[in-house]
Amino acid sequence: MPVKGFGINAHSSRLDGNLEILERDLALFQSIGFDYVEIPVHGVDAILNGRLNPRQMKRIKKVLAGFDLRYTVHCSNWLNLMSADDLPLHKSIFEASIDFASEIGAEILVYHCGRAELGSEYLGPAAFTKDLLTLPDRTFVEECERRERETLAELAERAREKGVTICVENADPRVDEEALWELARRVRVRGVDLFYRIAPGGDTAIYNYGGVIERLVKQVKAVGKENVGITFDFGHAYIASKYYGFDFLQSIELAKPLIKHVHIHDDFGKPAGLDRRQIILISQGKGDLHMPIGWGEIPYREVFSRLRGYEGVLMLELKPRYSPYYAEALQDLRRLAEEYGLVNQKG
Repeated sequence: MPVKGFGINAHSSRLDGNLEILERDLALFQSIGFDYVEIPVHGVDAILNGRLNPRQMKRIKKVLAGFDLRYTVHCSNWLNLMSADDLPLHKSIFEASIDFASEIGAEILVYHCGRAELGSEYLGPAAFTKDLLTLPDRTFVEECERRERETLAELAERAREKGVTICVENADPRVDEEALWELARRVRVRGVDLFYRIAPGGDTAIYNYGGVIERLVKQVKAVGKENVGITFDFGHAYIASKYYGFDFLQSIELAKPLIKHVHIHDDFGKPAGLDRRQIILISQGKGDLHMPIGWGEIPYREVFSRLRGYEGVLMLELKPRYSPYYAEALQDLRRLAEEYGLVNQKG
């Protein structure tokens, strides 16, 4: 079976609640030839205090209905079902996101995998004034992961009733937080500070299970719901594979039975440092750059050879700064999809 179509993301920061910008962007996407657009629920101000905003929803639906496009939805990047604080609020926003997807006829709802977040007091120069050993321990993190699984299973029932599939997206590493976790695993032997590292899949990425695809697969399988799968973000996975030391292409094979959605963009496999501004990172080739395929180093021919049988949307997820290249990016994506049998030759 061929894929459902080719998509592009509407960018949340660019929209910033402005539906006139959304309308202009949708017109551009349709003129270029995209079939799908991924709508960031937070970018269109659809949710107000954990519930759908009916006034804004009326305007959003009117805008979307003006185009011959289909839609997927991206939850707020802030949403985190592993949160130890404000879980009822996170859950209500997730429920509203499911309702939003249903209202606009979207079958796919993307959710960034949860993480055990470190407060701002542990990041930057202030970190060195803190007792690093007070960071959450592994038991606490495992409890957070359990909370996410149980909440996802509950939310999946609501989503199923509305025809929505929840797709948990893999993460890239945040090196500042990783460094703190590494310091927190310091041990002392005869008064000497020693450090130890655990192989990928073990204690690597303690706070960020979704950075290691094997652990993401385990988490999603444990949810045990047919309509909870994986959004495989190839850019995130490529950076994570270099940082955590797992095989990028093998990770696609491992996740493939659960992949229901994909995010396609390019980078160089280098994590960002403390400064995440794109204008700084681009010249260095660092970070989650969200460039068109072929601009970075992700081996997309080998990726697509492993995607045979995938029947979802091929979703480009690009930064707005690359908008002059959207048409070219779609052509390149379509060419690869045809070459590897993901679409009918007539396209």
